[in-house]
Amino acid sequence: MKKLRHKLEYYSLAIFTALIRLLPLAAARFIARRLADIVWYAVPIRKNVVLANLAASFPEKSRRELSGIAHGAYTQFAQTMVELLFFPKLSAQDISQMTTIENREVLDNALRRGKGAVLVGAHFGNWELMGAALAQAYPVSFVIGRQQNGKVDDLLNGYRLGKGIKLIPLKMALRGVLRALKSNEFVAILADQDAHEDGAFVNFFGRPASTPKGPAMFAMRAGCPLIMGTCVRRPGGKFSIIMDELPAPAAGDEETMITAYTAAFTTLLESYTRENPGHWFWLHRRWKTRQVLN
Repeated sequence: MKKLRHKLEYYSLAIFTALIRLLPLAAARFIARRLADIVWYAVPIRKNVVLANLAASFPEKSRRELSGIAHGAYTQFAQTMVELLFFPKLSAQDISQMTTIENREVLDNALRRGKGAVLVGAHFGNWELMGAALAQAYPVSFVIGRQQNGKVDDLLNGYRLGKGIKLIPLKMALRGVLRALKSNEFVAILADQDAHEDGAFVNFFGRPASTPKGPAMFAMRAGCPLIMGTCVRRPGGKFSIIMDELPAPAAGDEETMITAYTAAFTTLLESYTRENPGHWFWLHRRWKTRQVLN
């Protein structure tokens, strides 16, 4: 049954991709927004999760305001996915015209130090396009997990590879990440989802959230900078990619330093999310794992 479902998902996506690419990207974005409307109003996938996350994060906002943010999050995600499907049609010039990398000197300075850098990001704005834009100018690899549907996973990874993004499978992360950093390259890791019992519990919107330790751990062990990349959607199909180097934590034992580093980028993510709340992926059960205090 699972194999049949995976085949249906794959062929449905392949057919949708072939049809949507017949349109200009602006028209495809319009279709994505309308599909998001349908999902929001008629097929409310995870709507209760989104609204509960938002209500706990923005207690000062009215239900109407929260609904507006939630609807915006669906729209944001739909557009991001359609833009990923368009990767094979986008040239390096197209991507350059769509994106502006702010604080570019942060990346250049990191390469001059000769140890590469860990780029930590989130499911915020168009994180896929951010990776493609960076890959046009810098050596960058993304650490990625394997999706349940292998055929869909291979299809989407093909689009990423086609834009010059190198991929490091999560199961080979330790060796692959350290090798890339030793070669003075960038390694990007999305670290905004629940990390279960293995994560560092840091404050996110006033609640402890289990957060992946990987970005902080790799940066510390390689002695390289930890840089946060954030992609903000602008009007007219444009995007700002903002790079922020995070200050190294005060000296201490490794676990304390990892937690401090992890808290630093999580706090910065919260700041960007408060500025553009509809940009973040609120559909995830971010606070699923509860902290157990000794």
